[in-house]
Amino acid sequence: MSEPATPPLGSPATPNPGRSRPAVLLVDDVEANLVALQALLADLDCELVLARSGNAALRQLLRHEFALVLLDVQMPEMDGYEVAEYARKNSATKDIPILFLTATHNTQDNVLRGYDSGAVDFLFKPIDSSILRSKVRVFLDLYNGKREIADKKHALERAYRDLQAVQAQLVQSAKMASLGELVAGIAHEINNPLAFALSHLDTALRGLGPIEAALRPETSDAARPHWQKVKSRLGEMNLGLGRIRDLVVKLRTFSRLDGDERGVANMKECVEAVLTILGHRLKDRITIVQELGEPGSLECYPGLLNQALMNLMANSIDAIEGEGTIVVSTRVAGDRYLIAVSDTGPGIPPALRQRIFEPFFTTKGVGSGTGLGLSITYSIVEKHGGTLSVDCPPTGGTTMTMSLPLITPPGRSH
Repeated sequence: MSEPATPPLGSPATPNPGRSRPAVLLVDDVEANLVALQALLADLDCELVLARSGNAALRQLLRHEFALVLLDVQMPEMDGYEVAEYARKNSATKDIPILFLTATHNTQDNVLRGYDSGAVDFLFKPIDSSILRSKVRVFLDLYNGKREIADKKHALERAYRDLQAVQAQLVQSAKMASLGELVAGIAHEINNPLAFALSHLDTALRGLGPIEAALRPETSDAARPHWQKVKSRLGEMNLGLGRIRDLVVKLRTFSRLDGDERGVANMKECVEAVLTILGHRLKDRITIVQELGEPGSLECYPGLLNQALMNLMANSIDAIEGEGTIVVSTRVAGDRYLIAVSDTGPGIPPALRQRIFEPFFTTKGVGSGTGLGLSITYSIVEKHGGTLSVDCPPTGGTTMTMSLPLITPPGRSH
């Protein structure tokens, strides 16, 4: 027998698009036999697909998923044994059960060759119609049971992944709450002695005036350089303590523990608070540009919004190797309030953009990221009734945009 053209191997069989019922492939080179098989099985709960040659059968196997193949043995060009052997060589079709229908003599050699080529059963012509229908029903039941198990397995896997994501988000939220409590505690501990120091410094500065006026001229001239130095140092102390006071205010803004309570967030304060937390990672290599439009305040969940903004800015910092720029901008578009964080990093490859919001997905090295930041940000934005989008222009860089419903705080206008 001449060697037939080898069909393409490795192409995956795909689930039958639009088919709700299992499919059975009928293969025979005699049209009358196909018509008879079709009539015999027409009332079964399956879809019947016809192939009139071995090559046609293999093409069907590579295109669709089948519950069973009824395969004639004696066909020109490529007989049933060869069709079965080719099917077994392909990982996508090797598990499809094949039932041989043959008019050849029921000899041990024929049966052994059939089983060696991959058949699961034999029926010899003339075929008993009741036996054939019974066997087809058995394989349809097996297929439906297998598909039901696979569906339940996929449902369980999805449920497990969802559970992992919820658990991870709860853990991350707990971490953020702990961080908020820690920051709030530090801010409180700093605030009391700071207020004390500022109050006494103010008293000291105000007391310098009368003392200076009471000094004798000759004493004043001799001591003037020292006097000016003391006044200068006290003024510098006042500036330094003022900066610490501003820092405490930003820390208290960031540590708002009202994640489940709506309130009004001042966007400039939110950005400055996040920069206070992440400032040590910016050093001198990353420039921050703020383009904050009106309105400057937004009704939202302020604590959660701080967390989402910090996640986006931390991602941008990670994306920039060497020097770069991060732009934080806000603007109104219709009834939406847009908060965008753009960076000059390398951008995100197109193949990965659909996965970046999946829990635990990360492009960072082992130990460098949990893959939770964007997924948690996505959930926070959803909690606000908004959307989170990503844009990576061909020139490079990434822009993450939170689009939130615009609810103008009372007493303010657009």
